[in-house]
Amino acid sequence: MGGRRVTICDYCNTMVEGSVMNCKCAWRTQRRPKKDIEQNKELTTTKWKKFRKQIIERDGAHCQRCLAKYNLIRGFTLQVHHIKPRIRYPELTYEATNCVTLCQQCNTEYGTKEQLDFDFTPKEIGDIYVL
Repeated sequence: MGGRRVTICDYCNTMVEGSVMNCKCAWRTQRRPKKDIEQNKELTTTKWKKFRKQIIERDGAHCQRCLAKYNLIRGFTLQVHHIKPRIRYPELTYEATNCVTLCQQCNTEYGTKEQLDFDFTPKEIGDIYVL
């Protein structure tokens, strides 16, 4: 991607040259209902970005479902999945034990199911993050 600044889109995790506003992902180009915008506003904060990074690092920067179910290490398009959906349980948004790193495909397949289909025990991340 040349000598220009590269940014990662918050929505699809794609590397984009220049600003994230250059991303062509469906999330960014679709019109979202106001309700969706409000529900996802928290995911644009610095607090969430720091927390997300810590969860991904805790999980070895790869999809935990692909590893457990298929013995594959997928380290691209990573997202943090809330086991109990943050829409229904907003108080658990920053609860590390409620979060797991999944690839975009696995996260999309789960949707808002409240149970994982693989064994997962999150490692402690202790006091490494400041919220």
